[in-house]
Amino acid sequence: MFGAGLRTRKRTTMAISPVAMTLRPPVPWAPLLIAEDHCKGCELCVAACPKAVLALDRGRVNLLGYHPIRLTDPAACTSCAFCARVCPDAVFIVWAAPREAGR
Repeated sequence: MFGAGLRTRKRTTMAISPVAMTLRPPVPWAPLLIAEDHCKGCELCVAACPKAVLALDRGRVNLLGYHPIRLTDPAACTSCAFCARVCPDAVFIVWAAPREAGR
């Protein structure tokens, strides 16, 4: 296995899949990710939102049988996370807005 004090075993290289090398279209940025399947529609987040950009989606019913919350205007959301703080079911993931290139 070892010859003259040197390792003689060959190193294996990892191949990169051609699928991994393809460019994907950019995903539009959104300040909130809402786990709609866990939302019970209590509307505490709607009352807590200072910009009033959250509303019940009355056209849908989730797996629990409730109308889930939806973000009505992603551009107006400030990522203040008040919605996430008051939500008893922890359905929100909040991201800060991306920084501009010049900053």
